[in-house]
Amino acid sequence: MLAVVKEKPAPGVVIKRIPVPIPQKGEVLIKVLYSSICGTDIGIYDWNAWAASYIKPPIVIGHEVVGKVIEINSTSPTHLKKGDIVSSETHIFCNKCYQCLINNRHICENMELFGIGRNGGFAEYATIPIKTTWKNDPAIPIEAMSVQEPLGNAVHVVTKAKVTGKKVLVLGLGPTGLCAGAVAKAYGAKEVVGINRGEFRRKLAKKMGFDRVLSEIPKREYSSFDCVLEMTGNSEVFTVGLEAIRIAGVFVAFGIPKKEVILNVGKYLINKEITIKSVFGRRIWETWFQTTDLLKNKKVDLTKIITHRFKLSEFDKAMEIMKSGKAGKILLKP
Repeated sequence: MLAVVKEKPAPGVVIKRIPVPIPQKGEVLIKVLYSSICGTDIGIYDWNAWAASYIKPPIVIGHEVVGKVIEINSTSPTHLKKGDIVSSETHIFCNKCYQCLINNRHICENMELFGIGRNGGFAEYATIPIKTTWKNDPAIPIEAMSVQEPLGNAVHVVTKAKVTGKKVLVLGLGPTGLCAGAVAKAYGAKEVVGINRGEFRRKLAKKMGFDRVLSEIPKREYSSFDCVLEMTGNSEVFTVGLEAIRIAGVFVAFGIPKKEVILNVGKYLINKEITIKSVFGRRIWETWFQTTDLLKNKKVDLTKIITHRFKLSEFDKAMEIMKSGKAGKILLKP
């Protein structure tokens, strides 16, 4: 089969033919229908410090995927059957540690990551643990099924922020930031404002239902937002978000900074008495049910952020466009 392989601990990937994987006990084999590129994949492609600390080449990368079940290796009944259209939850949990036992499986202490710690979905076929395989509702557009992970991240962020009736600021309009704004509107936010330097994604944000989209926050709006959703991981933007939030507001951090963030704790945390929350992934399986509701009932239209489609063999070209910032979500078809 054709696959995108991170073959060496260096920038770039190799697109090559490798054997079709054999599902082990407790796994399914899927024929990949679509996969989509995540910001994490850019870091792996460029071989940044984060990737170097998590990835052990060679490995098939890619974790956002939708496919058809063609083989099930299980000795006990499962929720799946051949022909089901499924997606993968990236966070493969152990079901034994303290966090798993208190229903925090998304932050399992022994977590393995699909497409990061084990072979993933940028291929014609992939294996997924049955326990992290999500059976999709057929009412959802199939292209949207491969973009459920970033939408799920956004759902987790927005639900933690409790945005109903609130003025919400979304910092960063990558795919997850775009989803966060759409989810905030669906969940009853009074006003949703998006901030992004690039014009391309500001236009996408308008399509996703943002009330206002700006290149920067006017100083007159400092200390005026009830909720700030930090989706960039940019350490400088992090501080801007703390300026923007009102006293006793809620700040949710999602983007992973590439360097340490230095804060004036007295000015922002103590004087403002804000609540800071953080999000890593999706609650399993609560967030997936919420995501399904949003998509099935057309409260969020993910197809609006799908801007490009490429063959899997054109991965390098797709990555070039993704890194340019002039793309929303890019789909790959084997």
